[in-house]
This record gives sequence, structure tokens and C-alpha cells, in this order.
Amino acid sequence: MELVAKITLLFAGGGAIAGVLSGFLRGMPTGQGSFALLAIFLFLFYISFKLAPKALKFHPNEFPGGKWTGGTAFKKGFWGYFIMWLILWIFSYNILIT
Repeated sequence: MELVAKITLLFAGGGAIAGVLSGFLRGMPTGQGSFALLAIFLFLFYISFKLAPKALKFHPNEFPGGKWTGGTAFKKGFWGYFIMWLILWIFSYNILIT
């Protein structure tokens, strides 16, 4: 499997975890829940960014298309992460309110 596809899957997995955790925040007051939701989203995206070179066994300087940086991670992994987070957040939130 190509490295970029593996990175996308890693970020999608991180987004799935963040989405499920975010769904469980429905019991918090509005201001705290919104802050916690954003904190979980950003923290797990950062963890996915830092974990990618170690989990996929590539050196940050050997990344195809340039060096592995935050901007590169955002371009390659954000949409997979965001879509999985959004879908699983809505899904788990709706399961918990019924």
C-alpha cells in the first residue's frame, strides 16, 4: 500500500476515535462541551501527526513530495480525519440521546 494511503487511513482512525469521544460530551454544559470538543479534535489530530512517522516507519525527511511537516499532514490527512470525526460524532451523539 502506498504511504499516502496509509497516512490517510491513520488519520481517519484518529478521527474515528475523536468522533466517538466527542459524541460522549453531550452531558457537559454548552460552553465546556464546545471547548472540550475542539480540544479533543485538535489534540487527536496532533497525536496522529506525531504518530504517523513512528507507526508507518518512515523518516520525516524521506516523505514523498518533501519533508513531513504540519502543513503536509494537514494537506494529506485533514479531510479523512474530519469526515470520520464528523460522521462518528453525529452517529454516537444520536445514539446517546435516544
